[in-house]
Amino acid sequence: MQSQWPDNITKSTSPMRFLLASSRPYHFWMTLALGAVVLAASSSVAIPYAFKAIVDAATRSAYDDLAWGAVAYVAITLGSNLLWRASGFAGMRWVTGTRATGRYMLTSYVTRHSHQYFSDRFAGSLSSKITHAANGVKDIVDQLLWSFLGFIVSVIASFIIVFATNANIAYIFLAWVAVITPLNVVLSRRRVPISAATQRAETELGGATVDMLTNMGAVEEYARRPFELERIKKFIIYRRTTGLRNWTYGETVLIINNILQAVFISGMIWGVITLARAGSITPGDIILILTVVIFMEDRLTFIGNKFNSFADVWGTVEESLSDILVDHSVTDRQDAKDIVIKKGEIIFDNISFDYGGTRVFENLSFTISAGQKVGLVGRSGAGKSTLVKLLLRHYDLNSGAINIDGADIAGITKESLRHAIAIVPQEPMLFHRSIRHNIEYGKDNATSEEVERAARSAEAHEFIRAIPQGYDALVGERGVKLSGGQRQRIAIARVFVKDAPLLLLDEATSSLDSESEVAVQKALLNLMQGRTVIAIAHRLSTLRAMDRLIVLDHGKIIEDGTHDELIKKNGLYSVLWKHQAGGFLTKE
Repeated sequence: MQSQWPDNITKSTSPMRFLLASSRPYHFWMTLALGAVVLAASSSVAIPYAFKAIVDAATRSAYDDLAWGAVAYVAITLGSNLLWRASGFAGMRWVTGTRATGRYMLTSYVTRHSHQYFSDRFAGSLSSKITHAANGVKDIVDQLLWSFLGFIVSVIASFIIVFATNANIAYIFLAWVAVITPLNVVLSRRRVPISAATQRAETELGGATVDMLTNMGAVEEYARRPFELERIKKFIIYRRTTGLRNWTYGETVLIINNILQAVFISGMIWGVITLARAGSITPGDIILILTVVIFMEDRLTFIGNKFNSFADVWGTVEESLSDILVDHSVTDRQDAKDIVIKKGEIIFDNISFDYGGTRVFENLSFTISAGQKVGLVGRSGAGKSTLVKLLLRHYDLNSGAINIDGADIAGITKESLRHAIAIVPQEPMLFHRSIRHNIEYGKDNATSEEVERAARSAEAHEFIRAIPQGYDALVGERGVKLSGGQRQRIAIARVFVKDAPLLLLDEATSSLDSESEVAVQKALLNLMQGRTVIAIAHRLSTLRAMDRLIVLDHGKIIEDGTHDELIKKNGLYSVLWKHQAGGFLTKE
């Protein structure tokens, strides 16, 4: 049996292909459920035949036959119901399994997308799309199994029973089904883009709402509540407009179904009356045909609703898949290998890189020796953060290579590369979990001793002990229950636990107050020992402890040296330094 948790997925926006891929681990339950539905639907249609036998026996006063007809009715009903329940027990394992596998596959695929992909989208919207697609495929299975398959079997079995009674009535019945079924299929396919538009409107509304709620601090501080509500109202109005269009189309389809049903049912009843007058059919035949008409009228009305619902679900899944299953922009090569960094030498070898149609680097080259601590300096937009992202392979180069210990990172698996690099960002990325879980996130199976040792090294242990519940305290969404300095020290403790040979500091103290910055910088000095370090900071004082400073301007290196050497050159670094005060970090 295929794994219940496959780590790959066919890149297709077709909901049916997604359904088939998600169903592979559940073929046994799928086959069992399909077989039970076929038998259940077939036996259900035999109930009108039992009614015919009862009525014919009653009109002949054949009470033995009447008793057998009653027994047959009870047996058929019980058997049919038990078969439907069997389909339920088997189907629920198929349906819930398909939803679980589909959700896992989509989540797995999304996590392979690049940094840029997530920068361009709301996390809440992506989560909603995964949920809609997974729930949608569950709904598709639900409808295919218990609605459409049961309907098809019922139509075939009903036609056979009516045909055995009277061929002419059967042909009217067949014409009814032959017209209404394909018509509903065509109308439903035309509804798919309308439903997809409705889903897009829902996603946009959800994204805008999450964006507003996430930034409620700014909304309140800038007194922009009326502006935000007016903006949300526009999304709500558009969502209502698309919803009305979708619903109106569905109601129109139902009206068409009702008119066609009235026409064909009238034809069948007229045929029954004509045959009864001619004495060509028995009272039991009349009951049988009328029962089938009532049964199929209900089924066709029901199937019309289901076609509408199916089109809605199909459009929702298709729209969600179209945004999730786009090509990954940064992928591992087929021959990519894991890396084990022993020294930590980094070489940027003649690299060129474009971003958004703009050339950021052109044939840039420099080397960072193993164990060296290098600061990147420059005005905003000089390319400092882009260099860090290229080293992490958030983007691929246009040309050139970045080598670590002689290995081109383009030929290294992203997982092993990022496992070897630790980063302390400007805005710490904390999960809404306990402090302990956030620290031990840096290493699988980290012990409590390792977590506490890392917290002490990060100057975090004392404030953690002072918090109610200590290491088990929840930090809140993105760490909102902690101060900026506390969040940063938790992030540094996580890096201590990770113990990676390469360390990236991206504006790690820029958003801190002076008191917090002292504690964080002390933690950073501990962290940098024995590692190759690349640090970015607008506060040049935080870079004085670096072995070397590289000054970038418009993607080019214009100065390279120690702090003292660059001050003497009176270049860009000296100009930037004169605009700022002295620093906290000094070499010990």
